[in-house]
Amino acid sequence: MPLIYSMFSFIRYAMAVIASLVIIDLGLVAETRQVLAWNATEISQLLPPDKDFAKAIFTVQNKGAHPARILRVESESNAIKVILKSKILEPGASATIEILFLAEGKNAGLYHNKAQVFFEGHEVPIATLHFIVTIPKLIELSPNTLIWNKTNRDQAFTVELTLDDRYIKTLVGVEYDEALYQVLLIPDETKSNLYQLEIRPLVSERPFNSLIKIHASGPTVSEATEPLFLFNSFTLSQ
Repeated sequence: MPLIYSMFSFIRYAMAVIASLVIIDLGLVAETRQVLAWNATEISQLLPPDKDFAKAIFTVQNKGAHPARILRVESESNAIKVILKSKILEPGASATIEILFLAEGKNAGLYHNKAQVFFEGHEVPIATLHFIVTIPKLIELSPNTLIWNKTNRDQAFTVELTLDDRYIKTLVGVEYDEALYQVLLIPDETKSNLYQLEIRPLVSERPFNSLIKIHASGPTVSEATEPLFLFNSFTLSQ
């Protein structure tokens, strides 16, 4: 009986030690979070078409009584570069983390980039920084793909064309194969950045695929081009 009692006592002691270690570790994480003050943990930017990168600056201040050390900043995004200016934060001192979003080769859309900040003494990140970048669509086509088949072989399609008038001011032209299609460009009566394209196939030799290219420009954009994809899968001779 004494042996069994001793074993239970040891197990209870070990569990108490483990629990206290967990509580201490969680306490350190909570304490570190409480004494670190960020100017922001989420920044959103619209990337103008004449720029090839966007930059966000995050600032953290140590409001505690002891120095804090940034170990590393990790991100799974291959579109950003992280620059850590300083790692040691004395009490009252601040550090900056710069995140650069590189737009080369990126399509229009929203890019939500995340970076996790790890501090000394903690296995989990103390903060997650969010840098949300939007690359504007300069020319919007709806729909951007037209398909003809047996049921609509001679149908005319209407495409809504919208220019982003923050950056695009002039519709330069519509490039297409006049031997394959008839294309009518209809300006909107009230808004100068809105148009309609009416497209009708002309030839009887099918199938064929083609492109219509919309060209536009603006004060900071020498030329913007957007394709409209055309697929005609019906053959009249069949």
